[in-house]
Amino acid sequence: MLERILIAGAGGQGIIMLGKLLARLALESRPHITFFPSYGAEVRGGTSNCQVILAAQEIASPLAEAFDSLIIMNQQSLVRFQKRLTRKGLAIINRSLCQPVSDKRFVLVRATEIADQLGNVRAANFVMLGAWLARKPLMSPAAVERLISESFPGAKPTLIEANIMALRKGLLC
Repeated sequence: MLERILIAGAGGQGIIMLGKLLARLALESRPHITFFPSYGAEVRGGTSNCQVILAAQEIASPLAEAFDSLIIMNQQSLVRFQKRLTRKGLAIINRSLCQPVSDKRFVLVRATEIADQLGNVRAANFVMLGAWLARKPLMSPAAVERLISESFPGAKPTLIEANIMALRKGLLC
C-alpha cells in the first residue's frame, strides 16, 4: 500500500495542521509515514502545502513527484499542482475558491461555504478531509474525530465541535 497525498492552499487555511493530523493518525496503524511541510514566510495568505506519504514499506524519499490524492483549497494551488495527480488519482477541490475543473478524477466540494454555514469558515479544511475520507477510507472517521479533540488542547468546546461537524459534513459530500 502506498498513498502519496498533497494538501495545498493558502497560509491560514489549516493546511499544515491537516497534514500533521493525517500523519499522526497514520502512525497509529502504519509503520512508514513521512510528513513534509512547505510554506512561505507569510503567516497568513502565502502559499502553503504539505506532503504526507503512507506506505507499507520504507519510504525512500519524503518528497513525491506525483500524487495519488490532492486536497486543494484554493485556485493558485490548483493551477500549481493539478498536473501532479496520477492517472488513477483523486483530487478533492474546494469549489468555493477554485474554478470548476472538468476531470473525472476531481471532486468539487463547496468546503468554504459549508464551513461558513456551520459558523466557522476556518473549518473548511475539515470539510475537505471528510470528503477525502469518504472516497479513500484509509482511516476511520471516529479516529479522526478523537484526534481533532486531542489536537486543540485548551480550545473552546465550540471550536472542536465545529471542526467535527465540518468533518461529518464533508463525509456526506
